[in-house]
Amino acid sequence: MKKKLPITKNKDVVVSWVYTWSKQQDMSIHEQRIVLRILEACQAELKGVKLKDYAGTKRKFEHGLWDVDAQMHVSDVIFSGRDYNEIIAALDSLAGRFFTYEDDEEWWKCGFISNPKYKKHTGIITFRVSNDLWDVFTKFAKGYREFELNKALALPTGYSLRFYMLMSGQVYPLDISLDNLKERLGIPADKYKDKNGKDRIDNFEERVLKPAKAALDESCPYTFNYVKVRENPNNKRSKVTGFRFYPVYQPQFRDEELEVKELQAKVTARHQIDSHVYEYLRYSCGFTSEEINRNKETF
Repeated sequence: MKKKLPITKNKDVVVSWVYTWSKQQDMSIHEQRIVLRILEACQAELKGVKLKDYAGTKRKFEHGLWDVDAQMHVSDVIFSGRDYNEIIAALDSLAGRFFTYEDDEEWWKCGFISNPKYKKHTGIITFRVSNDLWDVFTKFAKGYREFELNKALALPTGYSLRFYMLMSGQVYPLDISLDNLKERLGIPADKYKDKNGKDRIDNFEERVLKPAKAALDESCPYTFNYVKVRENPNNKRSKVTGFRFYPVYQPQFRDEELEVKELQAKVTARHQIDSHVYEYLRYSCGFTSEEINRNKETF
């Protein structure tokens, strides 16, 4: 029987490529959903929503000097009930995980969350998010990925969620070495190897790639096909060194309302707003064309 999902207004969520392509630890799906809710709040802030007013009384995010204080209900993350051990396990595990950032100018490391608390009999969980990590989630200078929130929340495993974020909007094939892929998925380097240290590609496919692909095939607008990349392409018995992933778009699973908004966003405001209104906003009110286009839905 399918787990009951929360009633959440669907939306396209943007995540920076820095996070999408970062090295990960092997998070549970509940941990990943906590991160998704943080990304959702980041998206709201980027759209000008004040975090203290965000999402009503049960879900709150508020900036402090060093951190963002977060509050949400367990039903935002765990859809199968309110099992005490499941809630504590997700918070405890995520609080022990770290995000590492490095570029040409700096290196730093911080926890995904800190100070997690579960208020028994209320269903309320609270924690803090480092401002450094928040900035990574909201800055897109190095690229980004966009995906449907509800599709991501409904995925059954952390691996399927990572692949959905990786493939969403991808146009060209993606070559990833086996070692690199393990890092991106949070899989230990020595996992899926035999006693002699040889890679068990069959096990990796059966336990990681095929289940993730099946989950995306079933419900997501983006999925993938893949082929093995060998040390010697002309020898089928040659060592597998990685995979080539081919993005597959499945329009039947795209949210129609979000697709309409996406198409409208590509049309400039001049072609959507009455010409007299546009001229008034532009020349009498002093709005730039960029400002009008950014707020055309409001106008």
